[in-house]
Amino acid sequence: MLHPALIHRPDTHFKKRDPQDLRLGDRIQLLERAKDLKAGDIVLLGVCNEVGVLANGGRPGAAEGPIYFRKAFTRLTDACLGSRNLWDAGDVPSSVEYPVFFEATEAVVSACLAQGAVPVVLGGGHDCAYGDYLGLCADKREMPPAVINIDAHLDMRPVTGPSSGNPFFRMLEHGLAGEDLAAIGLLHERNATAHVAYAQARGARLHFMEPGKEKEVLDEVQHVLERFHKKGRRILASFDVDSIGAAWASGVSALNPWGLTSDTAIQLARSFGRCPSVAIFDLMEFSPTYDRDGHTGWLLAFLVSEFIQGLNER
Repeated sequence: MLHPALIHRPDTHFKKRDPQDLRLGDRIQLLERAKDLKAGDIVLLGVCNEVGVLANGGRPGAAEGPIYFRKAFTRLTDACLGSRNLWDAGDVPSSVEYPVFFEATEAVVSACLAQGAVPVVLGGGHDCAYGDYLGLCADKREMPPAVINIDAHLDMRPVTGPSSGNPFFRMLEHGLAGEDLAAIGLLHERNATAHVAYAQARGARLHFMEPGKEKEVLDEVQHVLERFHKKGRRILASFDVDSIGAAWASGVSALNPWGLTSDTAIQLARSFGRCPSVAIFDLMEFSPTYDRDGHTGWLLAFLVSEFIQGLNER
């Protein structure tokens, strides 16, 4: 295993076992050694952490997100993969101490990046994204990190203890340049004035949703991706599922009656895949406890499939 805390859950992999109708579960392999990876391989990692969600007053259930994501994702056809390999690095289980979530994520992400593989990280609370960022920093290539956050919330609460509301504050305090952080899809109703002021003072680029102007989110994301790419940054694309309206994603830690549509979310995932500088894609705060008919889990599965198809278009 890439870290001693990791556990494999092969029982979450659906297998059709029909050579004329292969599913992703028929193609997925359990990852034990980084040296087995090839450039362009896709690696799933689950981070079963809801400690920060509960500490921040969110709804429980995110610790089960990676499990239920795989159950949906591995049922999809394998068309998105082409000749790529699909690996499952396992889960960081909910039973570990809080710092281990970040240590294990950093270890897996950095090992994947060193081999040219693409980590897709499933949460868990959005604080898990801090581990992704540490893994990006640990990769020794001389390309500074940049972060794009699709989220209803800034998640810049000024605390370093357990909280799903602090990952981007922690990244900035760790050394991420403010100009290399963009938060898009924000809701005015969900963000404290003091947190907005802190982000602006650090130079982060903020984009708030406005009624009837959802297309502006797509335009803003494309602009930010192009800017980071031209600057030679390696990008963590972090997608909090609560940025999607409840009509399309009810199974989240913090429900929002208004947000992105599923169509826009799909387009964003494909855009992330297309951008040559995006090194990591994560999806956070999926809470199966509140997922109506598995709808949110299926949407996340489609988002990752679209991301992979975007990779194929690079």
